[in-house]
Amino acid sequence: LVVQGETLAEVHFPTISRKDLMVTGQSARVPVVFQLKDCKGPAQYEVRVTLTGTEDSEQPGFLALDASSAAQGVGIGMEKTDGTPVPINNTSGATFVLSNGNNNLNFNAWLQAKSGREVTMGEFTAFLTATFEYI
Repeated sequence: LVVQGETLAEVHFPTISRKDLMVTGQSARVPVVFQLKDCKGPAQYEVRVTLTGTEDSEQPGFLALDASSAAQGVGIGMEKTDGTPVPINNTSGATFVLSNGNNNLNFNAWLQAKSGREVTMGEFTAFLTATFEYI
């Protein structure tokens, strides 16, 4: 597992248009990649990745923005690249088949507008913890 200091990965969303977000209710997907290096195990072994953090009180399964964020009215969704949702604080997580050597665990993140809420644009932060369980 490649870890830089205490941070596993940082996700930077591009500038998002409030109008576009209000029309579709979602931003474009942004790739999130966890890199596992030098994996060794039996054939077709797997890893389960669970994501934990502060869940958005209005959007179950979505990550809440930190209270210090200027942006409001959105939560952060996570999914595998095949579109399978990976809800925050769900013990099922996402499962990936591993091979010996290096493996990329590919996810997407996006902003989801809260239903019936005004979206306030601005900078934001949110934190989650990824737990890896080899199965």
